[in-house]
Amino acid sequence: MMETKVKIIERVKQGEKIVDIAHSYNMNHSTTGMILQNKDKIMKDVKSVVLMMSTIILKKHGKGMEEMEKLLSVWMQDEHQHQVPLSLMLIQEKTKSFYEDLKKKHGEESEGSAFKASHGWYHQFKDRANLHNVKVRGDTRESP
Repeated sequence: MMETKVKIIERVKQGEKIVDIAHSYNMNHSTTGMILQNKDKIMKDVKSVVLMMSTIILKKHGKGMEEMEKLLSVWMQDEHQHQVPLSLMLIQEKTKSFYEDLKKKHGEESEGSAFKASHGWYHQFKDRANLHNVKVRGDTRESP
């Protein structure tokens, strides 16, 4: 539900009519209005969750993970702007490459299991990085 609220807020910011947005989500106009009325609180809650998730990831994989996600986000946006087709497999390979390079840079040793750039990680990363507009072949959750 939180994801839907954020999408509604983003669509209003992009200039879509509230009536059209409410209709697309099969909601009452008043429900959409309440979401917009509470948008500051909703966005604050979203930022808190993103910060918490980033902290969990940082603790689990070290400081290289946060830097790797930033690099990957920039790379994906650049590829998207240049209309380079992306596949989930290509993104996973690029992710592992960035991660390994950054581990070496930061002098981090491999502890326990290696980072796998799994489908679950990818979908959470895509949400955290707000990359909903980037189309990826093999992504089962592509936005319409």
